[in-house]
Amino acid sequence: MPRTSRYTTGARIETHFLDLLESIYQSYYAPIENKNTLIVSAINQTDLLKYLLQIAWENKLIKDTGYADISLKVGEVGRMLGGWKNNVTAKLAREKQNPSVH
Repeated sequence: MPRTSRYTTGARIETHFLDLLESIYQSYYAPIENKNTLIVSAINQTDLLKYLLQIAWENKLIKDTGYADISLKVGEVGRMLGGWKNNVTAKLAREKQNPSVH
């Protein structure tokens, strides 16, 4: 892979990592009504990040051990975001059933 492509791929991965952190931060502080949309955005960014990491690994830009480590961690973040989304969805459903109780 040409040197410029390597730097471009690395820069995109770094940008998506930062975007993911920003989405998680925004989700955390958002009102409950807006959390699901922001969490779904963070999940989508996680999926895109996994894809870019796989491309980097397939093009030998990341060593096997480095790819294994980071893909496990990114996968864990995705699972945590999925659990958070399910929790928020359940909470919204409970509030909808019992609007007087918060």
